[in-house]
Amino acid sequence: MPRGARFVFTDAFYHVFNRGINKQPIFISEPDYQFFLRKLNDLKNKYDHSLYAFCLMPNHFHISIQTRKVPISKIMASLGTSYSMYFNRKYEHFGPVFQNRFKSILIENDSYFLKLSQYIYLNPVKANLAKNPLDYKYSSIREALGKEQLHFLDKNIIRLIGKTENSRKEYEKFIINGISEDLSAIEKLFEKEEAVMGNVKFATYAQKKYMRAKTK
Repeated sequence: MPRGARFVFTDAFYHVFNRGINKQPIFISEPDYQFFLRKLNDLKNKYDHSLYAFCLMPNHFHISIQTRKVPISKIMASLGTSYSMYFNRKYEHFGPVFQNRFKSILIENDSYFLKLSQYIYLNPVKANLAKNPLDYKYSSIREALGKEQLHFLDKNIIRLIGKTENSRKEYEKFIINGISEDLSAIEKLFEKEEAVMGNVKFATYAQKKYMRAKTK
């Protein structure tokens, strides 16, 4: 059965997610993380999209991305294919590396992005890989907070989080406060291949565009 069209918008925000097949590890050693990140950065320069958050976990990844002309499906296909070839060659693995097609959440605006970024950065804490999200080295949180120079993230992250030291502290506090919160509602969004995080009007608009794309 052919796959349906993705929700596609100009300058669209997406939260994308994928995991290893059968939930198996996709990052086994330090060079694996580094290869994935290099490819992520190379594609950003090639396809002119923006990165606003990411976290690489041993058996899955989360990325917040804003597309422009190149659709999200092409970006993720390039990333997934490149990493799968690397992984299979290195570990003499045969067959798929990732579990099915990547999943995506279309994000309405900045406020929804901030909530999803909280979820992204708390993944290592929820998985007991770090007590403080800032201690986990395979995420972009330190760039987002201005503790490291921007390398992967778009400069517009400053607009999303704030330009001042106080605003960055408030964002850090927002992330940390999520440790004690129930984030299961966000996790349910990943049960579907594609979802929308926004108000009813935005969700309806996205669905109408999706139906038009399917009939073309």
